[in-house]
Parts: sequence; structure tokens; C-alpha cells
Amino acid sequence: MSKRKKVFVLSIMVLVLAVAVVLNFTLLGEEQTDDASTATASFFATYRETRQSERNQEVLYLDSVIAMEGEEFADARQTAVNQKLKLVEVMEKELLLESLLKAKGYEDVIVSVGLTNDNINVVIKADEITREDTAKIYSTIKNETNTSSDMVKILSTK
Repeated sequence: MSKRKKVFVLSIMVLVLAVAVVLNFTLLGEEQTDDASTATASFFATYRETRQSERNQEVLYLDSVIAMEGEEFADARQTAVNQKLKLVEVMEKELLLESLLKAKGYEDVIVSVGLTNDNINVVIKADEITREDTAKIYSTIKNETNTSSDMVKILSTK
């Protein structure tokens, strides 16, 4: 084979290798993005399932206390009724805030309201939280709960 043909074949092989590297990088980059997106979606779904499961167990426990008969359990029943009412109130508040924040354009949101304190934790699906996001979230929470902004924590996931 002549020198010219060898250079030509070698050049073609280098070009094919370069194209393979670019395609590999591009395809792996998309796959990693899909994996990150799936992991984030999985986080939100898993959190909601776990929260619902725990709440169901709490309600069953409270219902069993409420169902106890006898005057000696009157105080325990009343405490259980009050706790169940508070739990329902918190669940409604979380659902309302999540719905309002989603309506404001956030793809996915989790809101966790404290049962025994005024803490509110917000997790939004976003690459970053801007000042505009912070203001929008604080404003929504303040309007619906009258909770001060120092009691609200905002986190984001990618």
C-alpha cells in the first residue's frame, strides 16, 4: 500500500474514532440527565407514599384510642380526637400549599407542616432557587398560613 493510501486510511480511522467519542459523550450525557430526572421524580413519589403510609398508621392508632370504651379513657379519647383534628388540618394545609405552588408554575412540590410547631418545609423541583422563587413561595405561605418567613425553609432538587 502506498504512503498516500495509508495516510488516507489512518485519517478516516481517526475521523470515525472522533465521531464515536462525540456520540458516546452525547448519548451518555442524555442518559445521565434522564437518570437524574428519574431520581428526582422518584424522590417526590417516594416521599408522598411514605408520608401517606405514616399518616394512615397515625390515624389508625388515634382511631383505636378514640374507640376505647370506659370513663377512665375519656381524657385519652379527647386527646386523640384533638390530635386527629390537628393532623387533618395539617394534611389539608400541606395539600393546599402544594397545589397553590404547583399552580404558580413549579413542576413538583412537597410541603411539610409541623404538627407541634409552626415550621414549614418546602421542597421544589428546580435546578436553583432564585430570589423571585423565594419571594413567590414565602408570599404564598404567608397569605395562607400567617407563618413568619423565618419559620419557612425552602430546598430544591434537580
